[in-house]
Order: sequence, then structure tokens, then C-alpha cells
Amino acid sequence: MAAGTDVIKMLTQKIVKYLDEPKAVRKERRISKKNEREPLLTYLFGVVPMALGLAFRKKRRK
Repeated sequence: MAAGTDVIKMLTQKIVKYLDEPKAVRKERRISKKNEREPLLTYLFGVVPMALGLAFRKKRRK
């Protein structure tokens, strides 16, 4: 039972810490995390979709 209590205590501390931060700080952190994310196609399928997109883009320009 002690392990469950420790988990609940840790989660409660994290939630309180998050709620005590100003709204602007939370919003800025969320935006910075979103900007650091890699594109969805690259995340799901790797480099192949990006390479195909670049190849087709070059053909369209010519």
C-alpha cells in the first residue's frame, strides 16, 4: 500500500506545481514543445515521405 500512496503523493505534487505556475509560462512551454516536434509524416513513416515530397517538388518546378 505504501507504493500506491507514494505515487498519489508524487502526482499531487506535480499537479500543484503545474497549477501554481503563471498561465503565460504554461502557454509558452506548450508552444515551444509544439515547435520542437517533428512533422507528423516524418514521425509516422520516417524519412521516406520527406524524400518523395522533395523529389516531386523538384519535378513540378521544372
